[in-house]
Amino acid sequence: MTQDRTPDRQQAALDDRLSRIGRREWLVASGTFLLASCTGSANSTSSASRPAPSVTSRGDDEIARIMRLATVPGMSIATVRGADVLVEGFGVRRAGTGDHVSGDTVFEAASLSKPVFTAIVLQLAAEGVLDLDKPLGDYLALPNPGDERSKSITATHVLSHSGGWRNWRGGRDVTLTSDFPPGSRFSYSGEGFFFLQRVVEKLTGRGVSQLVRERVFEPLGMRSSGFIWRPELDAALASPHSNRGVPMDSHNVRMSKAFRGLGETKPVDEWTNEDVERAMPRADANLPVLPNFLVPNAAASLMTSARDYGTFVRWLLGAGPVSGGRPILDRMATQRVAINDALGWGLGIGVERLDGRQYLWHWGDNPGFKNFVVVEPAASSALVMFTNGNAGARVYERVIRARTGVDHPGFLWI
Repeated sequence: MTQDRTPDRQQAALDDRLSRIGRREWLVASGTFLLASCTGSANSTSSASRPAPSVTSRGDDEIARIMRLATVPGMSIATVRGADVLVEGFGVRRAGTGDHVSGDTVFEAASLSKPVFTAIVLQLAAEGVLDLDKPLGDYLALPNPGDERSKSITATHVLSHSGGWRNWRGGRDVTLTSDFPPGSRFSYSGEGFFFLQRVVEKLTGRGVSQLVRERVFEPLGMRSSGFIWRPELDAALASPHSNRGVPMDSHNVRMSKAFRGLGETKPVDEWTNEDVERAMPRADANLPVLPNFLVPNAAASLMTSARDYGTFVRWLLGAGPVSGGRPILDRMATQRVAINDALGWGLGIGVERLDGRQYLWHWGDNPGFKNFVVVEPAASSALVMFTNGNAGARVYERVIRARTGVDHPGFLWI
């Protein structure tokens, strides 16, 4: 991606326009300037192998200052514009080291896993493998077969978080029930996504890691992605950090290593949930065999880089060398349930309406990793942000506001 003007000339042009444009237009214009001046570090690259935009130390210094104040060691960004994916890295992969973050650093995507899994589900629905409006209990025994409301939960309800199941069960004695008539309102549920994962595994005969690799990662060239840790990711892996910037343990990595150490003949990357449940007591007898503790996990266990996730979003927007993504995005973008007058949920992604524009978005929140993606389909543009600190949301919110000129209602709701 190239810039026709230097940052100083851009600012002069903006100053000349300020007396002639309204507040929103100014915000968008100033966001464009900030994108140019804040974009980049030595790690900035473009998927199209074009020169990086002009950069100034002021932009890098301001991002570094915000990260330092929030005690967030590292951040990686992908900016999608049409067929271009521009990536940047800031800070370090692990506090106290000189291992710099780049656009290829691998983060835990947390709930940014859900849109990727949703794309697989919609592919299967288009192929007639899965009926989105058929009760999931018709495919697989429900977690609580005695709960009458749960009997009507469909894949559409799960993907739109309107099935009534709570987010996660934290203990063995917690019974999973639907708290309201499915489809009547919104209630975020990782449990729903995990149960749909089990249904998909049964219908395809493949574990979710293998399925996503075959249907998304390999076709799109996403070489730094997986729903379960594997040894070759270590060279670029970011560590999670506490609110005070202290490195933390990664549950995903720890459990994945434990599974690989069990000596099973079937490759861990091909395991289904049944394989994982059989292995759990040997991998960690102290953990309950419940969805929140199991990996791979369609709701939350994706490990990926900003470049890879930007490539996935580019595909959804209909650009890049592989076709088929835009019809999936269009189906995801149709609102199925309202949250408030600005926000709702489609299939696997949030829907936001602001000043006549539609944005699609999702946040990710694992211990030590806070992430965000926002997409404007009409503009074929998106921002992807990964951070490896518990206060990362404070950083990505500020950067997104500066770069887009938009104060997204989703920030207030999360």
